[in-house]
Amino acid sequence: MRFLLLPFSWIYSLVIFIRNKLYDIGILESNSVNRSIGIGNLSMGGTGKTPLTQYLAQWLIENKQAVHILSRGYKRSTDQNIFVKESHLSHEVGDEPLMYKKRFKNKINVLVSKNRWLGSLDAKKDNPNAFFLFDDIYQHRKVITNFSIITTPFNDLFVDDMVLPAGRLREPKGNINRASCILVTRCPEQLSQEERTVVEDKLSRYKKPLFFSSIRYENFICFGEELSKITSVMLVTGIAKNENLIAHIENTYKTKIISYPDHYRYSLDDIKDIHQKFNSFASEHTIILTTEKDMVRMLEFEEYIKINKLPMYYQPISIDVHNEQEFTSLIKDYVGEI
Repeated sequence: MRFLLLPFSWIYSLVIFIRNKLYDIGILESNSVNRSIGIGNLSMGGTGKTPLTQYLAQWLIENKQAVHILSRGYKRSTDQNIFVKESHLSHEVGDEPLMYKKRFKNKINVLVSKNRWLGSLDAKKDNPNAFFLFDDIYQHRKVITNFSIITTPFNDLFVDDMVLPAGRLREPKGNINRASCILVTRCPEQLSQEERTVVEDKLSRYKKPLFFSSIRYENFICFGEELSKITSVMLVTGIAKNENLIAHIENTYKTKIISYPDHYRYSLDDIKDIHQKFNSFASEHTIILTTEKDMVRMLEFEEYIKINKLPMYYQPISIDVHNEQEFTSLIKDYVGEI
């Protein structure tokens, strides 16, 4: 079936080639933003951009930098540029921007803007010396960052995929040439040299600095009724890829799984349905567990959760960059003193 779609992929690739060429020769305008890092991918769906953005924000905070995260605010109901507050609802600003703000609070500023270049101008008015993290920026050619990171999952490398609609690539593989480095995400915690060599061989043709990272699961955080003991979990997710999380939870707990589409916008009826399914599954020490990104969407129904004393928890995650010192040193080489 994929091969029947190849002619459409060729047409799509031609359109992308023409668009990029117009930017390359200056007919379409690009604008450089100083003290900036861009996080992106070539593929549709989850490739680990969000945990990387959080990792970089934390690193910059620890290095005493003022941090602005700029995002388009995917699937938000608003159009204007908005500085995100913890009091915002997820549908107003997008789930990821709100998640960043709730995690880091007043340690960072988060701005949602359809045009990230214009958004960066607004952000500079707030703090001209701030450091900018652009979330999901790679195809947004209006902005040129000092340093650009492409994320690709260990078990789903972009090099093994095809361009839309035959595959899931937003643009041809050769367009990786605009990136400063590649970060392979969701690697096994104990990545063997043999596994590492296989990936290095596949990506060596692109001649980009290559780094590896794995997910670190942190302690559950409660946002409902707290339990003293947990023995089983009803896992509810609305993310692109939940396989690693499922494997991690099933390794420790008896687990029931409910999956929704990526960036799913929950309704009150959904929360009531989750509640009903929980009642049929629950034992004395059972919780409803979700992701940090889902949590900010579910908080729109915080009153229902509290009234019904639902034991709601979320699973925070971080990443460990395996060759971290080389990674951060390379960033400093591009953007200057941090």
